[in-house]
Amino acid sequence: MTRSIGIPRSDCSGRAVQARSRREDLVATTADHGPGLTQPNGEETALGQGYPLNFHKSLPHDVNGAVHAPSYVAMVAALAGQNEGALESLPAGRNRNGSGTETDPARLTVTAREPLGYRKLTSPMTGHVYDTQGGDAAAFAISPAPLVASDELAAEMAEVYVMALCRDAPFAEIAAGTAPANVGTLVNALGSMPWFKGSHVPSTPAEARRLDTRGHLDSAADLFRGSTEGSKAGPWTSQFLLIGNTNTGAEFQKADGSSAQGNSAQPTFPGIRSNISIEDGFILFGTQVIDQRSIVAIPGRDYMTNWAAWLDCQNGADFNGFDIFLDRRRYITTPRDIATYVHYDALYQAYLNACLLMLADAGSFPKDDGLPETNSRTRSAFASFGGPHILSLVTEVATRALKAVWRQKWLHHRRARPEVVAGLLTLHEHDPMRITDMATRDSIAALRAKIPQTIFDSIAAHNTAQNAAVGAIGQDPGLDPTIAATLPVIDDTKNFLLPMAFPEGSPTHPAYGAGHATVAGACVTTLKAFFAMSNTDGTSRAWPHQAMTPTIAPNEGGELRPVLPQPKLTVEGELEKLAANISIARNLAGVHYYTDYYESVRLGERIAVSIIEEQLSMYAEPVSVTLKSFDGDRIAIVANGSRAELRVTGQDGTNLDSKAWYGRYSG
Repeated sequence: MTRSIGIPRSDCSGRAVQARSRREDLVATTADHGPGLTQPNGEETALGQGYPLNFHKSLPHDVNGAVHAPSYVAMVAALAGQNEGALESLPAGRNRNGSGTETDPARLTVTAREPLGYRKLTSPMTGHVYDTQGGDAAAFAISPAPLVASDELAAEMAEVYVMALCRDAPFAEIAAGTAPANVGTLVNALGSMPWFKGSHVPSTPAEARRLDTRGHLDSAADLFRGSTEGSKAGPWTSQFLLIGNTNTGAEFQKADGSSAQGNSAQPTFPGIRSNISIEDGFILFGTQVIDQRSIVAIPGRDYMTNWAAWLDCQNGADFNGFDIFLDRRRYITTPRDIATYVHYDALYQAYLNACLLMLADAGSFPKDDGLPETNSRTRSAFASFGGPHILSLVTEVATRALKAVWRQKWLHHRRARPEVVAGLLTLHEHDPMRITDMATRDSIAALRAKIPQTIFDSIAAHNTAQNAAVGAIGQDPGLDPTIAATLPVIDDTKNFLLPMAFPEGSPTHPAYGAGHATVAGACVTTLKAFFAMSNTDGTSRAWPHQAMTPTIAPNEGGELRPVLPQPKLTVEGELEKLAANISIARNLAGVHYYTDYYESVRLGERIAVSIIEEQLSMYAEPVSVTLKSFDGDRIAIVANGSRAELRVTGQDGTNLDSKAWYGRYSG
C-alpha cells in the first residue's frame, strides 16, 4: 500500500507488472555470462581403457590400481544421460558390501567389512541442477587441465610432494628457510624446474595466464603462495584466520563481583568479560564469540604411504574418522593445521568469520561508497546492504559456486587426484609393465623425468619412516590375504606415494575444479564488492591493525604476537590471501593441485559477479559496487534504477567486453 495525503491507495497490480518486467529483463543479463564452452584435456580418450588420469575412486580396481573399465564407462554414461537410476547400480558405496551387484569381486583388495564399509560417490548429479539466481552452471567454464607429461603437471606434483614433506613445519620457519632441515634443498629442486624458473614456453593462453601469476620460486618465502600480489605479501596466513575483534569499551563484571571498565573506546557490545582485543582471537557473533584457535591433527602422522592402504582407498574403503588430534587447540601454525581446518570446515565459514570481523569494526572496514546508505545523512543500512544482507549473501553464493564447479568436475573434466598420479609414478618405478597401456606408460615416464630426483628420494625416505610406525598408531588396511600376495611389493627407495594428511585420502569426487576454491572465489568476491577496498584516491586500503602471527615456542601456536616490522598489507590483499590459504590448504593436504585452486577461484569470482549484477538490477535507485578481480581487472557493477551494467577495465586501462570477461577461461 502507498499513502497519498492520508488516503490509502493500492499499488499491488502495478507492482506485479513491474516485478515481472524486472525478472524478465534479467534474461538478457544471463545471456551475457559467456559461451560456457568447456574443453577437457583429452586424456580420458587418449590413454587407453584403464582411464588412468581420470577420477574413479570408490569403483573396483585391480591390484595395480587400474579401474574396472565397464564400471567407469557405466558411470560416465549415467552422468551424461542424467540417469540417476543407472548410478544406483554402480559397484560403489553400499553395493560393495554385499547388498548390491558386484561386477568383479576378484578385483577387490579389501574384504567387505562392516561397519567400515565403502564410500559413496559425492553428489555426481549436482551439475545438472538449474538455479534461479546468477549465471547458470553451464554458462561458465574452466580451462583444460594440464596434461600428465607437461612441465606444469610436473611442477604441480613436485609441489604437492614438497608440501607433504613440510607439513609439520611452522609457516614462519618455512618462509625463513629454516625448517625442515632440507627445505633449502627442496626449494632449490623446485626452482630448477622449467615452470618455476621461468624457462617454460606456454603453449596455450591458459598456460600463459597461470605461468604469469606464479612468479619465480626464488626462496622459501615464495613457497605455497597464491596467484595474486596480496596473497604473496607478508606472512603466509591471512590475518582473517588469526585475529579477533576489539571490544575494550565495555563494562564487565569481575569474578569477585566488582565492576571494571575498559578504555574509552566505544564497545561493540556490552557484556560480562567482553573486554577483548585483536590478539585474543575472538570474533564477535552477537553475544557469543568465535574462537580462532582450531582443533588440529597430531604432527608426524600421514596416511596411504604403502600400496595396500593406497589401493584400499582407491577402492573406496571408508577410513573417515581415523584422524588423531592434539589435546589442545591452537592458532593455525603449520600446513597440517590448516589442512585439518579444511578437512572439517563448513566450507564458507572462513568468509563468514571475515564478514563478522569487518561488520563489528565498521571504522576500519567501511562499506563501498556506491551503496546508498554508506554516506547518507539520514539512512542506515540493515535490510539492504547491512549486516543481514551481507552475512546471508556471503554464504548464499557458496551454493551457486558448488553447482557450477560440480558440473565441471563430473560432466567435463573428471580429473584424477594427485594421489593417483603418485600411485602411477610408484608403479612405473617398480615395474613399468604393470601399466599396461603404452601411451600411459610413456606419459608417466616423461613425467618421472621432469621431477627432480631429490624430491623423490625425500618422499621415499619419508614414506619408509611412516610405514615403520604405522603398526603402532595407524590404520589397518584390512587386506584379503588371498589378494595380498598379488600386490606389487614396492621397494622403499621406489615408494613415491603421496603422503596424505587425511586417513581416507582425497574425497570421492573429481579434482578439477575444486569446491573449496570455487567457494573461496565467490565468497571473497562478495566481500570485496560490499566493503571498500580502495581509498578515495584509488589506492588500496591499508590493513588497519597490527599484523599478528602465532607464536612458535613455547606455546606452539597458543598465542598471537606482533609481526615486526609491520609488513605492508592491504584489506584486499588479506581477503585474497584468505581465499588462497583455504584453497591451497587442500593442496597441502594432498587432495588438489595448484591449477585446481587457480582456475576455481576465478570461476567462483564470475559466479559471484553474476549474482551481484542481478541483485543490483532490482533496486529502484542508483547503486554500484567496485572491486579488483583476481587477475587485476577493475570491475564496476552499476545500476541506475534498472538493469545493472558490468564494466570491466583491464590492467592496461582498456575496456573489456563483459561477455568476453565472463568467458575468458573457456580455453
